[in-house]
Amino acid sequence: MPRGFFKILLPAIFFSGVFGYDFSHCITYYNQATIPTQNSRSVSIKTSKGPLEIVFSPTLPQGLKILKSDPFVGLYIVQGKKPHYSYQFKNIDSYAKNRELSAIALRYSKKGKILAYQKGFIDYAEFSSPIPRNGVISNICYQIYGLGVGGRYFIDKKYLDRFLSEKSAYYGDIGVRVIQKDKYILVRQVDPFFQDNPFLSGDVILSINGKNINSYGDFEWTLSNLPYKKPAQIEILRNTQKQKLNVVVDKRYGGFLLPDTFLERFGIVLDKTLTITDIDENSKEKLNLKIGDQIIWINDKPVLKNTDDSTQKANDSLRSALTQAGLNKNMEILIMRSGLELRLKLQEE
Repeated sequence: MPRGFFKILLPAIFFSGVFGYDFSHCITYYNQATIPTQNSRSVSIKTSKGPLEIVFSPTLPQGLKILKSDPFVGLYIVQGKKPHYSYQFKNIDSYAKNRELSAIALRYSKKGKILAYQKGFIDYAEFSSPIPRNGVISNICYQIYGLGVGGRYFIDKKYLDRFLSEKSAYYGDIGVRVIQKDKYILVRQVDPFFQDNPFLSGDVILSINGKNINSYGDFEWTLSNLPYKKPAQIEILRNTQKQKLNVVVDKRYGGFLLPDTFLERFGIVLDKTLTITDIDENSKEKLNLKIGDQIIWINDKPVLKNTDDSTQKANDSLRSALTQAGLNKNMEILIMRSGLELRLKLQEE
């Protein structure tokens, strides 16, 4: 128990009655369990290996020494001055779900209740009051249930534990992007660069390695934790017939908070006009594309729609175009390079 614990905690616990708990003293604890960063604060979390300083940031944090990173979900372990106190991260149980808690941050305390559990890696848990980024959801000052990402949303213990337990950022992939329609998980897009990809658009995912898939959250969590380069058996429904497909698990190269076009495995970064802004020369797989190339058409069809006014929408249109081209076993693209239109077969070297 940290030194000075009772001095901070007792007023918060014993000011109760018709007005509920007074969480304002937990601000003092927050100030001493966090350290300032360039744009936010890092939060000290107790782990089996001792306290670790955690930051949530949707982009790479600047001005910090990063010890471990997961840009897919925006979590980072950083090194800096050790805070006086640390937080004990707790699972959301029925007690926490049904009682008054508070969002705590620097000079900030706002009472509320947990409205929803976290359902996916960026489908966050929800609180009834706003939570500043890297604020916490607290019951008593040293115990927390979530790490704020902004708005009313927060990361819960299940997802933080996965980040802490992984040696590096890894998410399994079987070469599909799916949507949930009613109770069904439908394959919407198929990665044409995934080796021996057996899926078709419209396949219904029923189970993965014998585990029934009942929601998008089930699919995302089960898939992400499949071991790399190991076989997986996927039961699907195709044209009313059940089938079992065998695949070798790959890893995700994009997705969640990162761009996801199917071209990330080649180290390619695009903007919302589908112009290549960067290529990672360390990528093991390569295509005959260069920085500055703009993808215009695939198989004589324009890729972008008039409504593609964001990078996310442009990425989605490119995935769909690549899906269709891959399923047709033909992938010819038209690019603009230095003012000239060029046609290329989109094939690995």
